[in-house]
Amino acid sequence: MRILKILSVLFLLHALKYSYAQEDKHYEQVVRGVVVDKQTQMPLPGAHVVLTGSDPLAATATNPEGEFRLTNVPLGRRRLVVSSIGYHNRQINNLIIHSARETVLFIELEEKVETTQEVVVIGNYRKDQAMNKMASVSARAFTVEEAARYAGSREDVARMAMNFAGVSGANDQRNDIIIRGNTPGGILWQLEDVDIPNPNHFAASGTTGGPVGMLNNNTLRNSDFFSGAFPAEYTNVFSGVFDLKMRDGNNEKYELLGQAGFNGFELGAEGPLKKGSRSSFLVNYRYSTLKVFELLGINFGTSGVPYYQDLNFKVNVPFKKGKLTWFGLAGKSSISMLDSEDNETDMYTEEGMDLKTGSSLFVSGLKYAWFHNEKTYSRFVLSYIGQNGFTDLDQFDPGEEPEPFYREDNTETRLTFKYILNTKFSRQLSARSGFTVNRFGYNLNVKTWEEYDDKSYKLDNRKPVTEGPNLYSGYSQLIYKFSDRFEIKPGLSFLWFGLNDKISVEPRLGINWKTGYRTSLNFGYGKHSKAQTMATYFMETIYNDGSVELTNSNLGFTGAHHWVLGFDALLFDHLRLKTETYYQYLYDVPVEALPSSYSVLNAGSSWGLNTRDLLINEGEGRNYGVEFTLEKFYHNDYYFLTTLSLFDSKYTGSDGKERNTAFNGNFVANALVGKEIRVKENAALVFDAKVVWAGGKRYTPIDLEASRNDEGNFNTVYKDELAYSKQFPDYFKADIKIGFRLNGKKVSQLWEFYIENITHHKNPINQLYSKSKDQIETVYQLGFFPMLNYRIYF
Repeated sequence: MRILKILSVLFLLHALKYSYAQEDKHYEQVVRGVVVDKQTQMPLPGAHVVLTGSDPLAATATNPEGEFRLTNVPLGRRRLVVSSIGYHNRQINNLIIHSARETVLFIELEEKVETTQEVVVIGNYRKDQAMNKMASVSARAFTVEEAARYAGSREDVARMAMNFAGVSGANDQRNDIIIRGNTPGGILWQLEDVDIPNPNHFAASGTTGGPVGMLNNNTLRNSDFFSGAFPAEYTNVFSGVFDLKMRDGNNEKYELLGQAGFNGFELGAEGPLKKGSRSSFLVNYRYSTLKVFELLGINFGTSGVPYYQDLNFKVNVPFKKGKLTWFGLAGKSSISMLDSEDNETDMYTEEGMDLKTGSSLFVSGLKYAWFHNEKTYSRFVLSYIGQNGFTDLDQFDPGEEPEPFYREDNTETRLTFKYILNTKFSRQLSARSGFTVNRFGYNLNVKTWEEYDDKSYKLDNRKPVTEGPNLYSGYSQLIYKFSDRFEIKPGLSFLWFGLNDKISVEPRLGINWKTGYRTSLNFGYGKHSKAQTMATYFMETIYNDGSVELTNSNLGFTGAHHWVLGFDALLFDHLRLKTETYYQYLYDVPVEALPSSYSVLNAGSSWGLNTRDLLINEGEGRNYGVEFTLEKFYHNDYYFLTTLSLFDSKYTGSDGKERNTAFNGNFVANALVGKEIRVKENAALVFDAKVVWAGGKRYTPIDLEASRNDEGNFNTVYKDELAYSKQFPDYFKADIKIGFRLNGKKVSQLWEFYIENITHHKNPINQLYSKSKDQIETVYQLGFFPMLNYRIYF
């Protein structure tokens, strides 16, 4: 900690010294891109692109391919207005223009619906409206800049989403997100139209979060986040959706990026595959910072040093009537926390336990976009996914050698084909349909030693991806615009799991009504369902006579009905008020056949496999609440965002008792603010702050007497009948970030200094029984935590 504080001071002094050593020159850059129709993705020739506030006025029109170019654009934050006859105007605010990096944009315009009356409509520049126009409620677009800007987000889209209404985090050490009281296991991650598993380092089986994200913020473009009543195209999900897009690399100029910070040392490159070909590549590689420090001999006071590395890439090759894209994501991580090698400065290991854990992920996909005509396009996607997670857990008595206690080594693979067809029949009617075929492979191996010489298997199943079960899904959805003020969006989805022939048919409906110049009412309904994890289906039941049965193999989907009603008001040009109220009924939830408090709806509340054998689809759950958002979009060099979520989340296990879910904090309040101060024409100071106040985490009280009598060295026995009946004190955390941005003639730089939990508030996360001390101990989350980050473009 002392080393980080000293480095922080030197870092800021160096930044200020370097900034004033630069000549105050007037640097300029190129802004270019392509303008397309929102529904058909066809280029729009003749669209007008204007850089507002420029002197002289900078403006241009798109060519027959929909491309535009603005030269001599001053550095700093700029604003574009894009217009075309028959389309709503699009305003793009707060573009950060770097001296060493061209700004390349992909702009979608939405066609107007002609009416007999004059109708004034605010353009699509508001972030509360999703990029996916099939969405009606509980959706918002987010920018890459937001993930980098918000204090405490660590340039991670999952941590960024924790600032939105209805969303909270499980704990500071991981980026699992809780949406409206649901388990984080109910979330769908989608990258470039491919459903991907957990895109995080140190991922455990069946989870959707981790300590460090693999998705590189420098490779993403603006994307969508959904928290309920999703459009029909999103299947096998009941909690929330991240629909992420990767940006294209610069197809005219080679550019490099370097970054060093708490998240890792990073190198990036992009440029044309061949000069003049319009094809491009984009690649970013990252390696863990703490592992580098360990190699340099710097000790951070823990026996476990996290090792991880990841790679993000995308290649684009355009054709006359289409575009071929190859993209991928790969990462690997591991850590060893050995109490047998403990020392007085160790911060993480538990007594009597040696833990080795890690994970790896590989995602690669080929996507071809084919433009049939000016009204219709198709997308074909073929992808392969492989993910592995392992855990080795040993226990020991003082003075003795560690003995095996738990082993987990699960690998899941998936081969997927997806087809999407989009057609705009008229200005009023558009449709999108598609289907997906997933073929699963798996190698699941989990074993425990109840006694040192008594080994039992919980999982021991394997099939290659060529022989595994299939999951089929399909959908069709429409947008019908009665006018520019009123539209409906009906849809229908289905799921069919080949392992046990379970089927789900799911209607969806969205309604949007612009009640005034700046106000709107929105309604959404959706029936949603999700298959269980592979580990759940193949969990073994071992009977007293030694026979083995897969008692979970016939489980059906976990289902949910979502109802959402929302109201939006643009109070002023850059100030928005949004409120939503919702009710969710969850059914066919897996619970234990014998009476107990267990439910899949609590999966993700603790570390581990989060599944059991002898499960049946007879559990229930319900979530309801109201959410408020007041947001001032970035304008006049500052922004703020405040959210308040009031909710209740309950579930019923097989014992018939209704209880709080593990995620029922009852309320979450966020307040974020940021200000930018230009100190020179080519330099600016940036200040961001965040405060979150939320209901404490629910927990199950410990059975002290049973824990004392337990034969294990570190097992804690909980009172199952009192599951999640207790609640820790309220959670509170304040974060700040100070940044300095400098543009040189050929190099752009960014220095950032973070402090998380600046008040050093002690937020409890768990309770454990300590056998050596014969007492219950509380485990707390991170305290005062400083971080540094440096980025350079050239």
